[in-house]
Amino acid sequence: MLRASRLLTLLVFALVVRLTAAYQDVELVPGRRYQASEVKPVHNLVRKYMRYSTAASSFVDIDSGWTSCGLACNSPDVHDVVLNLTWHVDIPLSDGLIGIHTRDKEIVVAWAGTHRYRALLTDMSVVTAPYMGTEGNVHSGFLESVRGAAKVVETHLRKLMIDYPDYMVVFTGHSKGGAEAALSALDLVRRIDGLRQRVRIWTFGEPRLGDTHFANVYNKELGAVTYRVTSAADPVVAMPPRFLFDYCHHNLEIWISNAEGDIYVGESFKECAEDPRASSSVDFYDRSIMWHKNYLGLPPLDHAVAEFSW
Repeated sequence: MLRASRLLTLLVFALVVRLTAAYQDVELVPGRRYQASEVKPVHNLVRKYMRYSTAASSFVDIDSGWTSCGLACNSPDVHDVVLNLTWHVDIPLSDGLIGIHTRDKEIVVAWAGTHRYRALLTDMSVVTAPYMGTEGNVHSGFLESVRGAAKVVETHLRKLMIDYPDYMVVFTGHSKGGAEAALSALDLVRRIDGLRQRVRIWTFGEPRLGDTHFANVYNKELGAVTYRVTSAADPVVAMPPRFLFDYCHHNLEIWISNAEGDIYVGESFKECAEDPRASSSVDFYDRSIMWHKNYLGLPPLDHAVAEFSW
């Protein structure tokens, strides 16, 4: 009995996912449901990184700073970040920011979501393209968007990692920006020495990024440091559909299952690693775009003004 108990303890310990929130740790166990009152530190992280993601989608400009993006930037979390770079590339379409959060010792790389009409063309480019050095295939629109800003992001990030050697590097984004945050992180850990040991990825409302082969590659390389947050009945996370080009989500899903903020942490399964008890449990016809616009109350109401600019 003692040996069995010890083995059970070790197994539970192995399944625990540890998330670092500034100077405190919280723990989430895959396959477990949490009441909102149990996961307030996780809620704080979701709101913090969601604000950065929203700011990136609101045409923030380094010259104007945080005064250029309305309610999306009206938060101490955002104001504590010092902008280092903003990019706005028209062909291929790509927008985002890099900033420094000295209190939390973070370098933030935030990718913009579907904030322009032209971005819808990126979203609809669902035909997959080979992902370098693997058998996997990825969404060609997201791949093109990431590659459009790859050089400038890599150049700035290399310098910042030298200037701030003890800072974590957080990639984040909402919707299209979430997919691009995950893909860019995977690209850059393969090119920048030391980044793999310092990286975290937080995405929100992320659509499927690639096929099952790609998801398996991603899970092996970054699944342990990626937190793919989904909201109740968000329809975007169910797109592109599984039957199309074998699209499949990567790990780790944190499903905010209702408006109160209860959470279910997805487990991994063989082949496609989507947990049928998480957001996949929601029938597509029961989904609503309003859930894509509600990640614990974010983005703010005026976000739509920027979201549908040309």
